[in-house]
Amino acid sequence: MSQRLAALGAGAILTALAVAASAPATAAPAPATAAVTRAVAYQPHGPAEAGRIVWTQVLNSQFTRARLVSARPDGSGFRVLTRPGPKRFDIDAVVSPDGRWVLFERDLPSGRSVLGMVGAGGGRVHVVPVRCTDPCAGLDNPGWAPDGRRIVFTRVMGPFAPSGVAHSAVLYTARPDGSGLRRLSQRGIEPVYEDYHARFDASGKYLIFLRLRNRDGKTAVFRMRCDGSQIRQLTPWRLAADVPDLSLASGGPTRNLVVFETFGQGPPKGREQDIATVPATCHPLAACVRKIRYVTRNGSGPQTSFNPSWSPDGQRIAFTQALFASGKPPAGEIWTTGPDGHGRQQVSHSPRFDFRPDWGR
Repeated sequence: MSQRLAALGAGAILTALAVAASAPATAAPAPATAAVTRAVAYQPHGPAEAGRIVWTQVLNSQFTRARLVSARPDGSGFRVLTRPGPKRFDIDAVVSPDGRWVLFERDLPSGRSVLGMVGAGGGRVHVVPVRCTDPCAGLDNPGWAPDGRRIVFTRVMGPFAPSGVAHSAVLYTARPDGSGLRRLSQRGIEPVYEDYHARFDASGKYLIFLRLRNRDGKTAVFRMRCDGSQIRQLTPWRLAADVPDLSLASGGPTRNLVVFETFGQGPPKGREQDIATVPATCHPLAACVRKIRYVTRNGSGPQTSFNPSWSPDGQRIAFTQALFASGKPPAGEIWTTGPDGHGRQQVSHSPRFDFRPDWGR
C-alpha cells in the first residue's frame, strides 16, 4: 500500500494502541494454513448472503494478523470468511452487488498488498490477477461498479519519496478477472494528490472518493463523473474525512447522502472521531460545509466512532465503536444506527478488535 496512506489510515488505531501498550499481551491464535491462490475463473461458494455485514477482526495484540468475518445485522449467524496466515491482514471488505462475493485487500508481510476475493459463505480465497509488477507496490481500497461487472481500486506505484509519498496512487478499474485495466482518476494529479476508496452511485453516473493531499497529509471527500470530469470537493480539508460511503437509497432523505468518519489520521487533542454525513449533490464547498450533519457526538470521549457503511436500502449505518483506554487492550465492536444517530444496536460481541464493516445486499 502507499506508505503515506498506511500511516494515515491506521493513524487513529495505532496512536490509541500506543497509549494502551502497557496492557498485558494476549496469546495469538494458532496460524491458519489456508493459502491464497491465484485464479482467473471462479465460482461462488453457495448462494448470495443477503443483508449480512462483513468486517475485519484482528487476531493478535500486535495488529499484524486479521481475518474477515460476517454476521446478520442482529449479530446472529456469525461466520469466518478468511483464514490468513501469519502477518497477513485482510481489510476493506466490500460485498458484490449481487451479494455473492466479498472483495478485499490483503496486506502481505513483504509490505505489498493484493486484492482477494472470497465467496460470501467463506471458503477458498482467490487473488484477483490485476497487473502489478515492479514498480507497482500494491492494490488498495477495492470497490464494485453497480452492475458488478467491474471493480475499482487504488494502484500504488513507486518509487517512494523519503516522506513516503508514492510516485502515483490513483484510481483504476478492471474486470473481476483482472483484465481490462484502465485509469479512472483524472490525469495530472501526481504527485500533489492521491485518490482512494471510490464508491459509485446506483446509476453508475458518478462516484465519490477520498483524496489525499500529499503536502500535509490531509484528506477530503470528492465527487466526480466516471470519465474523471466535474470534480467537486464535498468536505473541508480541516475535517480530515476518511472511509466515505454513498447511500444507494432510491428515494427519501438519505438518497445521494455520503457518510464518512472525521479525523481519519487521528483526532486533535480534546476531540474524538465521529460519524457525519454530507449530500453528494451539494456545491460549492461552502454550501457542503453548511450541510454536514453529525450522526455521533463523542466530544472529548472516551468513546470514538469510525468506519461507516450504509445498509443496502440506505436506512441504517454500520460503524465501529471503539474505546482505547490506557493500560487496557483496545476494544472495538460493530454497531448499527439510524442516520440521525438514534436506534443504535450492537452487532458484534467479541473480545477481539472488530472494525471496518461493509453492509452487503
